[in-house]
Amino acid sequence: MMTIDDDETYTAYHEAGHAVIGYALGGHIESVGMYAEADEWLPERFGDCHVNWGPMDPHVDWQRQREILTILAGPVAEMIYRSEKLHPAGFPPWQHDWHWAWQRSATWAPQPGPRRVLLESLIVWLHAHLSRDDCWAAVAAVADELLAHEYLDSDQLADTLAFWIRDRV
Repeated sequence: MMTIDDDETYTAYHEAGHAVIGYALGGHIESVGMYAEADEWLPERFGDCHVNWGPMDPHVDWQRQREILTILAGPVAEMIYRSEKLHPAGFPPWQHDWHWAWQRSATWAPQPGPRRVLLESLIVWLHAHLSRDDCWAAVAAVADELLAHEYLDSDQLADTLAFWIRDRV
């Protein structure tokens, strides 16, 4: 039986996954929090990670790719922590991430079959990357900080992320 503490730990690892990959891919992580209220873009949810990419051109593939990787990194980090291979499209807590990645990849892969293959290949890549010792240590460090403080701003994240993620894309 899952307890509230388990949900909080899963959320911390999920949000840490977003933060670590977003940072590694060149984003500025403005904040990560354990709880998030509904806003004009997103429903009420367990956690939230705000990544600032700077000026974005939606027609530039590498910009779209890093955004999609960051979106999918939350479910993948949680998947690794859980030691379960769940699909984001079919696991209710991750469906919003899947839906968002699905929408962001529409112009890149307009047909549903190839788009699903693309997103699933990104999940496989993320799983391998996040499972590396150095990357997983970064995820665990951010998750621990989140569990201790529930909310981290960019200054609180900067030292932890810079220590573990030395080579940014």
